[in-house]
Amino acid sequence: MSDAIGTRGASPLVGNILMVAVVIVIAVLLITLSLTFLEGTGTPTAEASFEYEQTAAGLQMTPQALGTDVIVQLNGQRVTTFDADSAGKSRNIPTAPGDRVTVVTRDGERSVLVEKKIDDRSEVGDFVAYYTFDSGGTTVTDRAGNGNTGTLEDDDGGSGPTWAGCGLNFDGQNDHVSVNDISSPESVNEFTFATTYVQQSGGSGGSVSQLVEHRWSDNEWFLETDGPNPYRVDYAVEFPSATISSPETYQYGERHTVVGTYDGSEYTLYVDGRQVATDTHERAVDMGDMRFGRDFESGNQYLDGTICEARLYYTAFDESQVDTLVSAMTE
Repeated sequence: MSDAIGTRGASPLVGNILMVAVVIVIAVLLITLSLTFLEGTGTPTAEASFEYEQTAAGLQMTPQALGTDVIVQLNGQRVTTFDADSAGKSRNIPTAPGDRVTVVTRDGERSVLVEKKIDDRSEVGDFVAYYTFDSGGTTVTDRAGNGNTGTLEDDDGGSGPTWAGCGLNFDGQNDHVSVNDISSPESVNEFTFATTYVQQSGGSGGSVSQLVEHRWSDNEWFLETDGPNPYRVDYAVEFPSATISSPETYQYGERHTVVGTYDGSEYTLYVDGRQVATDTHERAVDMGDMRFGRDFESGNQYLDGTICEARLYYTAFDESQVDTLVSAMTE
């Protein structure tokens, strides 16, 4: 009798232990599967925290705590990195409306730590105009939110540039884009212009091809290319008295990002993030009209190639800001 009673008393205890063990195993499996699913879908984890502040060049990120080395991506493109011991060290991210900032671990896993959508105007920097040349139709949308819409034009009465390649394709004969009466939310005393393009030939207007020209009253600034293969890039803040040029080292068919920046007294030209020329010149800056792919005065200097992206800011950039900007504009 005593053995039977002992057996009956032990069975519920063993059963309870087994039940607890099964519950623990199931819980572990569910947690593991959940974490695997979250990592696979890019759900952020809590291994990094940042403070954010608006700057003239976009969103400034300052890590408060990092558990690992990380990469900062803008719309999936790597723009900068932080080491695990970088707490308190800031980086500028050249954000625009609708951008997505993602922080991932700098290891083989690339686990997502932070994901932030840029919806607030205060996080996008001091934009005058921003074009990704992907809107289609007969106009080019200003993503900066200032209403500086561009119009596709053809001097021979055609439909103008075509949507192709990385953005907008110009035929080198009569295509261009006009942006009239540019407006800015602030008075402009300095500026930075950046564009990514691929030039295919010298076009029909001779050796000079216009990337962009901005004109107000009898003043202008521009970025253009000059010469057959290899060609150079020219940047003027007041033509012809204030013009600088790169070396003649760029080939047709290559993709490049050029940046011209001006702080009211010094102007500097960068190609693919490298400073290639700088000089000093003092003058006033104002808003006016802008053209892509054609000169205002001569009615030629057409671009044969594709413009992928263009950004106009109403502030000057320093070298580190240019470097981050070029990273964001480079595939």
